[in-house]
Amino acid sequence: MQALQQASQLTNWFDLWFDDYKRTGYVAVTDFKMQHFYGANDIERLIGATAGKKEQYISINAFDVDWKNGIYSREAEYLKQIRNIAIDIDQYNLGLTIDETIDEIHSLVVTNRIPEPNLVLTSRGVQLFYSIDRGASPKMAWLVSYITEQLISKLRHVGADSNAKDMSRVMRVPNSINERNNALVTPTIWNDTKYSLQELQSYCRPLEEYETRKRKQGNIIYLPTNEKLQQIYKTNYARLRDFNRLIESRQGDFTGMRNVFLYMYSYHQALVLNTQKDVIASVRNTFQNVYSKTDKPMSNREFETTVKSAYKDAREFFNHFKDNGYNVIYKTNDGIKKPYKTSNVIKKLNITEDEQRLMGSIRNSSIAREQDRERKRIERRSQGVQPMNEYQYERKQQKQSKVDELKQLMNNKPNATQKELADILGVTTRTIRRYLKAI
Repeated sequence: MQALQQASQLTNWFDLWFDDYKRTGYVAVTDFKMQHFYGANDIERLIGATAGKKEQYISINAFDVDWKNGIYSREAEYLKQIRNIAIDIDQYNLGLTIDETIDEIHSLVVTNRIPEPNLVLTSRGVQLFYSIDRGASPKMAWLVSYITEQLISKLRHVGADSNAKDMSRVMRVPNSINERNNALVTPTIWNDTKYSLQELQSYCRPLEEYETRKRKQGNIIYLPTNEKLQQIYKTNYARLRDFNRLIESRQGDFTGMRNVFLYMYSYHQALVLNTQKDVIASVRNTFQNVYSKTDKPMSNREFETTVKSAYKDAREFFNHFKDNGYNVIYKTNDGIKKPYKTSNVIKKLNITEDEQRLMGSIRNSSIAREQDRERKRIERRSQGVQPMNEYQYERKQQKQSKVDELKQLMNNKPNATQKELADILGVTTRTIRRYLKAI
């Protein structure tokens, strides 16, 4: 038991990425020109390739790699194992020093506002890492995202980046060099015990509540057994992820639809943050580069009015959902503004089919089927199942080989019966008749 406990403790920065339970999938390291993937047996090679070098970034999670077919990607569909939760803090944007930021983080930990980080990196900014014990399934991405959002909201006053929360994102590699100020990315282990998702969730607003201003004490709470409640958060996570993909693919251009998009985004963001103030701050950060060429610039008052309206509507929907036993009751005149249906989102935001192919939830039924077929194809390839054309070609080659063997056998034994030929070749007489037809 003591040996097992020691094995689970964190002594080096790479223990957050690799251990006996974190061997599924590969971790990506990139300089945004080249990308390499490292497994649990490649730790020394990873360190040698990054230590003391500039612009070295590591994925916080692990991804599936198809070495045979040359598929190396950090796309969401290749996520294999969630290993860490990471918070990126750019305190210099607020005029804070690293020491001041570290002091504030200590204060938040002491007062049980946030869990103590396992690993802290310092260079130009500060990065906090929480190691997930034994890793987590990609199916839990919605909960990991929820926890990340909550931690960011508690650290926003020291410069936590609201946009750094995607499962495929990368952070600086410990002991590399930050090219912005030539500082060493210094790793420090603060807490050597990994966290379960339940332990990290205990510092967040309970999923059953819509908002709370109370300070959490870090008591263990458990995932609700109600699958419908979990499903609303899973759906909301997928919608926000697609909205962020749309912002990225359009480079912020929402001409003619900026205001309606602001409302939609704020509505879904309101379901994962604690207060209206948190939502306004988070959405403002996300919408810094969202614009419209035809609409006049949005005043701060108009911006906040839209976000507050979305927050109010989301709160009324959540309470309606909870009061009805976690069921959405559709009535035309109940005054509850429910989340837009996918077809309405596509229509109001004029999302093209090419854009829909980048999404995980905002797509029409035909594209959804197309993506499902592709997903299943990738699964079959990873399991070693051949593509149909390769399978058919191989069967044809095998049949031709048997036919050629039968020809040679008939030349050597011209008086042999079909039964005798079948026994020699190890096939049925019916197969022999098919081969004879081919001849």
